[in-house]
Amino acid sequence: MIVVMTKFPLNPEYVEAFKQRVIEKFGEKGLTDQPGFVKMNILEPKNIPGMPENNTFIIETLWETMEDFINYTRSEAFREAHKDNPPKEMFQGKLSVEVYEIIKEK
Repeated sequence: MIVVMTKFPLNPEYVEAFKQRVIEKFGEKGLTDQPGFVKMNILEPKNIPGMPENNTFIIETLWETMEDFINYTRSEAFREAHKDNPPKEMFQGKLSVEVYEIIKEK
């Protein structure tokens, strides 16, 4: 199983707007119909008193295989999902994509 984590570091003033955007739009353009797609989680950052501020949302998708994920990145659904990107000033830094393979699950 493959886990893809896309991290969105936000400027604090855009956190609520981004939250609404991901709830309403992310995963709504054919993602769930893709071969090998398992599920998507939208992770909202939470802050702990005394710790550095966290404004990074994470979109986590799970795929049966790496090939399934790569095929999705080449699909029309992927192009549609990435057409209407948020404004650049919404972000505090560069978005990052991290890919992992689950090697143990309980």
